[in-house]
Amino acid sequence: MSTFDHYTAIKNLFVIGTTTSAIGAGALLSTSYWHVPAYVKNTSQDSLLTQWNTLGALGKATVPPLVLIAAGANFVNSYLTHGQPQQLRFITAGVLSLAVLPYTFVALNDTNAELAAKGDSKSSGLNDLSTGTGDDVETLINRWSNRSAVRGFLLLASAVFSYDALLHLTF
Repeated sequence: MSTFDHYTAIKNLFVIGTTTSAIGAGALLSTSYWHVPAYVKNTSQDSLLTQWNTLGALGKATVPPLVLIAAGANFVNSYLTHGQPQQLRFITAGVLSLAVLPYTFVALNDTNAELAAKGDSKSSGLNDLSTGTGDDVETLINRWSNRSAVRGFLLLASAVFSYDALLHLTF
């Protein structure tokens, strides 16, 4: 591959990686800072749980593929820039993107489980939403929102590192 071909491939992967990082960051941050605050204004915990379940299903379907695409594009760019200082920036961008997945399991798993338990008790007709730690649905969703925002900032940082790498790219 010639230098020009490398540069074209890097630019195309850069666009893919930063676009998916930015879309994922926007989705996660808007959820945490716009949607959840509006949702918790509801007076009904049942309605709040329904909204959270709908939003969670959408997030589970869209965020992991975005994270994997962004990380993959950055890791391939790190390979294509082997030996250049930008290689470490692309690696960092890939790691920050990929860090969203383990962070989700570590930081959100307990809150997701509690909310799921409350949803299960609601759907079984028990109408007892006090399962788990005793926190109400609004408190749990606010906790989830605060922890989820970190995922958006990880993807935002990934996009910034990727931009920085491309701006300093030399052939």
